[in-house]
Amino acid sequence: MNDNQTDNNNNSRSGSSVLRRIILVIAIAVFCYSAFMLIKAFLEYKQGDDIYNNIQNQVLNTESSTSVTIEEEENIEVPFVYDHNQLLSINSEGVGYLYIPSIDLRLPIVQSTDNEFYLSHTFDKTYNKNGCLFEDYRITGGLSSTNVIIYGHNMRNGSMFGQLPKYESESFYMAEGHDSFFIYTGNKIMQYRIFSAYITDAVSDTYSFNFSTKGSLQEYAGNMKALSIYDTGVNIEDVSQVVTLSTCMSYIPGSDQRFIVQGTYIGEALLE
Repeated sequence: MNDNQTDNNNNSRSGSSVLRRIILVIAIAVFCYSAFMLIKAFLEYKQGDDIYNNIQNQVLNTESSTSVTIEEEENIEVPFVYDHNQLLSINSEGVGYLYIPSIDLRLPIVQSTDNEFYLSHTFDKTYNKNGCLFEDYRITGGLSSTNVIIYGHNMRNGSMFGQLPKYESESFYMAEGHDSFFIYTGNKIMQYRIFSAYITDAVSDTYSFNFSTKGSLQEYAGNMKALSIYDTGVNIEDVSQVVTLSTCMSYIPGSDQRFIVQGTYIGEALLE
């Protein structure tokens, strides 16, 4: 082997060594960045959970329970006592509290002057990706509107509306007690029976509101029930109010669709 061949081999080994070092440095950098982003996401999730746990401790007294009778239903036992004034002391834009027993969801609802702020701010107005459940600002009448549309994030850790898509399963819906949810506001609790669960586009007839007649609301409810993934068997002929729960399909990459759960008003009861 002559000197030129030896030099070429040495240069080749040296070049390969440098390339391996560059690849190693890039791999380490990617790993560190990924780890940083995971830690950042974890800390933000934790911050959001801590905020809502703190709000719950202020607004809900879990040491006591509430027993109510709505319409001809048997006594309903709710495992907490709600304090609306305490809710308003935290945020004057608060309108009520949503309780979905089947997924143990207990979260405050706001209605603001836009549909943007609470996408990235919690109920106490802290910047956080959890955001807050909020009613569409364009709806008049607040929680008394003909179609109350409530938006919430589908968080990967299951918080906010992260467990709402469980209603894609008919067997989940059919389990005892899974067909109802409740909204607290002021000194009353309102019950809703779920009549439809389906996937829709981000812009669709689902997001119609401020119906001027009972007939138009009934037509709307009938159309929405027809979209349901399964037949709930709920009679909506005399529907007087609908609550629409809407969340994104974040578990489907690139999807701009929404998962919808809708309930019809059953009745209400005053809280002592």
